[in-house]
Amino acid sequence: MFKKLFFPIKRDEWLIFGFMFFIVSLINVNFSILRSMRNALVVADTGGSAAFIPYFELFGTFPASILLTWALSRLMRFFSFRFIFSMTMLFFLSFFVVFAFWIYPHREQIHALLESKLGLLFGLDRFMVVFTHWPDMVFYIMSELWKVALLSVIFWGFLNQKLSLEQAKRFYPPLLLGSSIGTILAGPITVFCTSLFSWNYFALSSQRWQHSLYLLTIFMILCGLVTLFTFGSLFKKYQGSKLSLPPSEPEPAEQTTQTAESAPKKEPFSQRLLSLSSSLRYLIKSQYLSSLLLIVIAEYVCYALGELIFLETLKSKYPSPSDYCQYMGTLSFWMGIMTAFSALFLTPYLLQTYRWSRTALITPILMVVVTFAFFFVIYCGRIGIFPGSSPLTIAVILGSVHFCIGRAAKYTLFDAIKELAFIPLNREAQMKGKLIIDGIGSRMGRGTSSLLSIVLFLLMGGPGESAIFAGILAITFAVISIPAARFIGHELEKSSPQAPPKDQKKLPAEGSI
Repeated sequence: MFKKLFFPIKRDEWLIFGFMFFIVSLINVNFSILRSMRNALVVADTGGSAAFIPYFELFGTFPASILLTWALSRLMRFFSFRFIFSMTMLFFLSFFVVFAFWIYPHREQIHALLESKLGLLFGLDRFMVVFTHWPDMVFYIMSELWKVALLSVIFWGFLNQKLSLEQAKRFYPPLLLGSSIGTILAGPITVFCTSLFSWNYFALSSQRWQHSLYLLTIFMILCGLVTLFTFGSLFKKYQGSKLSLPPSEPEPAEQTTQTAESAPKKEPFSQRLLSLSSSLRYLIKSQYLSSLLLIVIAEYVCYALGELIFLETLKSKYPSPSDYCQYMGTLSFWMGIMTAFSALFLTPYLLQTYRWSRTALITPILMVVVTFAFFFVIYCGRIGIFPGSSPLTIAVILGSVHFCIGRAAKYTLFDAIKELAFIPLNREAQMKGKLIIDGIGSRMGRGTSSLLSIVLFLLMGGPGESAIFAGILAITFAVISIPAARFIGHELEKSSPQAPPKDQKKLPAEGSI
């Protein structure tokens, strides 16, 4: 019973599952390293501030995510998942090598040149950071898009085409454990690469932070190349596995249960135009997919607002970029522990014991509680309720809890229920829905939180002064996502009430829900 509940992988599936698990782990190792690096680079490095992040998100990451999604949609029309994954991986790795070994060493000259050429063109000083700090912004963008492109859109899109709903319920929870394993491994790697020990005994640069960038980049390249090889092995193995659907196989028979009007118009999806505009129109017509998009956006807004205040608070305690990055590595370790517990015990139990609608409500409710506690402590510190303690220390502790629990819930429970919501859809709905929801939806959430943060900063004066209002907005967005989660759960369970997985019907492809 224990094995069936917490590791429900069949013996003949072990090898393919092992490839999947290894890929998810390695992608998350690099993502966790990149998150620590970009936070230290943007916030704690010379002239940095958490106030830059909303501008980088709104004017950089958000439009870049749209461009990335458009590019992937075009590639999916002509190339296999293996080719797209390989090209995307090599593109990202090449950039990080160029940044660490050429752009960053010349960063100050680049800043001075751009500020002298572009600084006088803008009346608002805060908007100048987009132009004068473009190396930091580009690194931030690429770090954020790493997981969106390689894991959310390409890898999960590949699996969603191969797995049935029954298989997905067994595979996804333990696969999400791979995310936590990757995060746990990234913690010690980051701590070691930023430590005084590594710098003293085999320094790659005379400056500690630059040495840390070099060493971390080398680790990322190694992990990326191993990931590339493993995905190639998975792709080959999957082609001959009984789990795999033949590429030329027509749409599943269950899809004929759609409305009579749509049936005569059916044609193989591979012959259709997969574009960003058609995917967006498709999503707008579907109330089911639109509700899922709302949940994703609200979750990102809620978390991002809290993360921004925490990163600025952390800078006051760790002003050195190496120390800052080292603390972020420690947080990655503990976040991985929490994520592992959730992926190994909590998420499988909830998914196999309760209905989707009940499970989906846990994340927004948890975020309401954790976010309220974090911002309440900040407020109490500002009005002097903790006279015998250091308000900064308490804020960092609570912010760390918010950081770890929020991401642990997101990377396990939230991601699992989101991916399960795609499974009953037909192939067209899956592909177009994931392009918008995973490719752009998360960035829309970040973009929305960035816009709100910019407005708050301009009105209140900075991250610290606007913390209370950011907390109110974060809690509001978490509450907004609850009705949408209830709607999707109702429709998902109505489409497959208590039927065996093979008898479950596909949800309507268009907006007839």
